[in-house]
Amino acid sequence: MKAKKVTTVDFVLQRKAFQESQLTFSFFDSHSAGRAYFGQHIEEQGWQINTRQGRLYLSYRLEENQMIIYDLLHEADTQFSWQKYTGVVESFARSRFAASVCWRLPDHPLLSEFFTQQGYQKVAAGFQKTLVYNTALVLGGGGAHGAYQIGVWQALQERGINFKWITGTSVGALNGALILMNDVEAAVDLWANISSAKVLQYPLAEAKAQTLREMMDQTHSLVTTALRTNGASTAPLAALLASVFDPEKFAQTTRQLLICTTRLPDFKETIYTFDPADTAENLQWLLASASFYPAMQAQQINGTYYIDGGYRNNLPIDVAIAQGATECITVDVQGPGVNKKINVSENIAQISLGSPWTMGSFLIFDAQRSLDNMTLGYLETLKTFGKYQGYWYTFEKDAQFQRPWRQCLRWLKQEHAYLYEEIKKTDFLKKLRKFYQGDIPVAEWGRILLECSAKTLHLPPTVIYEPVTMTQGIAKKIAQEANGGSEAWSISEWLTFYKDRFYLLSEQNRFLFFYRTQALSTPALQQIRRRYLLLATLAAYSYYLLKGDRDGEIFL
Repeated sequence: MKAKKVTTVDFVLQRKAFQESQLTFSFFDSHSAGRAYFGQHIEEQGWQINTRQGRLYLSYRLEENQMIIYDLLHEADTQFSWQKYTGVVESFARSRFAASVCWRLPDHPLLSEFFTQQGYQKVAAGFQKTLVYNTALVLGGGGAHGAYQIGVWQALQERGINFKWITGTSVGALNGALILMNDVEAAVDLWANISSAKVLQYPLAEAKAQTLREMMDQTHSLVTTALRTNGASTAPLAALLASVFDPEKFAQTTRQLLICTTRLPDFKETIYTFDPADTAENLQWLLASASFYPAMQAQQINGTYYIDGGYRNNLPIDVAIAQGATECITVDVQGPGVNKKINVSENIAQISLGSPWTMGSFLIFDAQRSLDNMTLGYLETLKTFGKYQGYWYTFEKDAQFQRPWRQCLRWLKQEHAYLYEEIKKTDFLKKLRKFYQGDIPVAEWGRILLECSAKTLHLPPTVIYEPVTMTQGIAKKIAQEANGGSEAWSISEWLTFYKDRFYLLSEQNRFLFFYRTQALSTPALQQIRRRYLLLATLAAYSYYLLKGDRDGEIFL
């Protein structure tokens, strides 16, 4: 099941299918009245839910953490039962962690009988049910990317979201143990002071990887050590965890941690249930789950060798469901393991968290990069739960972007009419969607194009922006030379940096070229702008925001 907020543009594009949609329950006297209500309230309340059986259109409001259902339509060829409708909506409500659901329906005998059977009570507003939660936190493997998961945990705590189970693989298992202690300060301190030397034993583990050459040298040192010793020793990691783990805090936990490992030599998935009373054995299983063999040594437990659980199940959703979870908060940190293909019931709410940004090398541990990844985890989780907005970047919820974009369109129509006409074509939509890598509703283009410009110029994603502060950041980037990284970048990130800085036709250099030639409009330039339409548009929008006059008001 996938749900997304519907915009007016979506509504227009799907109008033919929507015009044949029908009410699921008698919210109104006719199907046409239900469609009319949805259309009138689409921007405020409209959601589209895609299920295996078909598409639903849901209109609701969240009032004092109660989800009030005002309208629910299904496409004409959708085959649902009443029980399926309520199950899907309840799953959707649980994915938002609503306390209860209320269906605004008339008091009809058939409806009363059905909803009573489903555990609802008749109230003045309709039929109401308090939702019961059995939530699991599913933490995937990803080595040095793991700090992201601690940021997610901080955000979940802030939102008051609790969970009964933690299932974890590799670094997800290690973070799961930290979360069991319920000590945020200890978890943050561990990642804020992490280094490769505190995790693995090899000659250049203490070295700083702040250039591409240093990164490659450190990686080479790890690889050669692993080949020579059948895996680098994880003794430093064992010592680090032993110093952090507190048996008294484990004893106080009400949660359960299940750890995924892989048994050798048959590569069988093995699940270990964390025992709060046996710290020594727990440590062995945690090290086994995180032993990314052959880079790290296999862990021997009771005469049998075990390695990283990511070889069989890098994101153990199925383990959580087997425990009885009805909601799974999954945190994928881009680990190299195998994500099992499982058929999850649509009655199970899934909240998938993960960053669109790369997170650096998963084998090289760096304190500053870990702090950045932790911040990303925190901010992106709060975006998922509606506190902030944005995709690549984070903005305050009430930030407004459309007015300057509409004014920019009028400016483009006057100053660059050919560009204005190109923007309206399907080809531009395809280019924008590919670059943005997410939904691009027209009603949000002001923000989307600003994010794309910021991403092209490599603005940091670890702060909360306002439109004006992002525009100021773009101005600074345009005015200065690109700087090298001071964190532990991955090799692919270093290559991207060098391409943007030194390759004449990189996206960043094209953007800067188009920005600096805005005052020119020769036929040759127009042809080049058409060829690189998206970057030319981003540059024009940034130029307008920085230089353009809108009704006598300068944006900056």
